[in-house]
Amino acid sequence: MSAASSVARAALAWAVLAFLAPVTRAQADEPTPQHSADCVAALEVAAKAMAEEMQNGKPELEPELVRRLQEGFAFIGTAYKQGLRKEEADKLLKSSEEAVKSLPPAELEARQQSCRAEGAQLLQRANFFERAVVTHAAQRRVDKYKQSKPSSS
Repeated sequence: MSAASSVARAALAWAVLAFLAPVTRAQADEPTPQHSADCVAALEVAAKAMAEEMQNGKPELEPELVRRLQEGFAFIGTAYKQGLRKEEADKLLKSSEEAVKSLPPAELEARQQSCRAEGAQLLQRANFFERAVVTHAAQRRVDKYKQSKPSSS
């Protein structure tokens, strides 16, 4: 799956969330667009690794992969509701993806854990429609991973 197609799907999810759910919480309680991009990039590393494991014979990982993707999509929806749109979102995400590559493993793992907890909180605070969109987007991503050919180890 290319980065461009991932970003396009994320942008679509953002658009749907913006249409379905007006901002109802103070933005002070929500992550900045930069922080959201940093978390999405970190969480995507873990999700891709988990997807590869799932493709290589561990289908029992699917529910956990769905949860991890939901946590990332919660950040995407939040940033979109804050007014972030495709061009700026693409720039932030690309920068964050590059930055995450240079993180030491322990720092990456700490960021992933922190972002997972924060993403879960964002999802908890989301309304019914926001959660439904995030759940659908995460399941679509898992379905695409399942259709991809597994990597050889």
